[in-house]
Amino acid sequence: MLNVVLINDGSGRAVSLRKTLAEAGVNVIAEIEASVGMASVIAKLKPDVVLIDSDAPSRDTLEDVCVASEHSARPVVMFTGDGGRNTIRLALEVGVAAYVVGEVPATRIQTLLDVAIERFSVERELREELQDAKKKLAERQWVDKAKGLLMQLRGVSEDEAYKLLRERAMQSQRRIGDVAREMVEVAGWLKP
Repeated sequence: MLNVVLINDGSGRAVSLRKTLAEAGVNVIAEIEASVGMASVIAKLKPDVVLIDSDAPSRDTLEDVCVASEHSARPVVMFTGDGGRNTIRLALEVGVAAYVVGEVPATRIQTLLDVAIERFSVERELREELQDAKKKLAERQWVDKAKGLLMQLRGVSEDEAYKLLRERAMQSQRRIGDVAREMVEVAGWLKP
């Protein structure tokens, strides 16, 4: 049984949605209004999914809910009557995993929530991979700059410069990228 937090944003169809969720065997552990303190409530309750019920979601509500759910690693599903392309795009941009316009029969709720959970998981993995790739690229750039400095200052080959960096990283028990960045920053500071 999935546990969800239902966020009622205005004059949505919360009563109807609660009934549909109950018929589908989904446990609504709390119903709250959209507010600034949503992040702490979501973190405290630890739902499997965060649901937003809204006739016309505001950008602030979308961003607040998605920021709150991202920090607590929860997918967000929006049930709304607004099928406008701009609203859909905005919802997806801020991280809504599923955007549902209109009523959904109880027989489809579980599948819809399962898909949202999986989509959230896949997107989270992709974001983590992208961050890792960016970090590695930045680290490589620092290493290349540091090697260039060592080659110039010590008159060594590229391989020897890398070996010196690696040895320094091992001696100080730090990542080679951190040692390289520090070296480049100090060299920049020392230049007149």
